Amino acid sequence: MKEKKRVRTDASRKADKTYNEKRIPFSIGYTPVDIAEGKRLKKYLEQTGQSANAYIKGLIKSDLDNKNVPYQE
Repeated sequence: MKEKKRVRTDASRKADKTYNEKRIPFSIGYTPVDIAEGKRLKKYLEQTGQSANAYIKGLIKSDLDNKNVPYQE
């Protein structure tokens, strides 16, 4: 069976652009110096079935809540 190629419309491109402008991206990476921690995290995420994004967001929220950092508009 032949796969149908996804066609992007101008409307979907505009919607994606609008959505991406509302995002706040963050990124982490492990270098050779701390690669053991990266492997440790990867193994834990595989064992628990969590995504890195969900896990990291949960850790950050918990830490900020414990430090009583208020929400801002």
